[in-house]
Amino acid sequence: MPRFVFLVYLGASLTLLGQTPADDSAKEIALLKRTVADQERRIASLERTVRSLQATSLAAARMVRPSWRNADGWAAVKLGTSRDQVVEILGEPKSTDSVIDRQTLLYKDANPVGDVVIDDRVAEIEAPRFQIHISLPK
Repeated sequence: MPRFVFLVYLGASLTLLGQTPADDSAKEIALLKRTVADQERRIASLERTVRSLQATSLAAARMVRPSWRNADGWAAVKLGTSRDQVVEILGEPKSTDSVIDRQTLLYKDANPVGDVVIDDRVAEIEAPRFQIHISLPK
């Protein structure tokens, strides 16, 4: 008997306040819809920012990308690097030699000469010997 009285009281108190469970649900749904819409706008803004930053960093990386003509480029190539990564770091080789599954990427002009041996991944690296010129004060 006390449970019945409590339920009746709860129902009576909600209707006395002028709110029905349907009104509360409708308000809560409207609030959730506004929250979702706000989050979608924020996510879209963040995604635009990320794309912009990625484009900027890629452009900057292309401008300072080391090539096979300097020691920094060769230092970036490690054993186990893929062929695509080597080409991204050093640039396209001047020529290639292939024997069965091994490929040698040759980087050369008149001087310096270097090569990368790829057996699925980089297996050997022979960086060119760079000459360093230092000007001494007179």
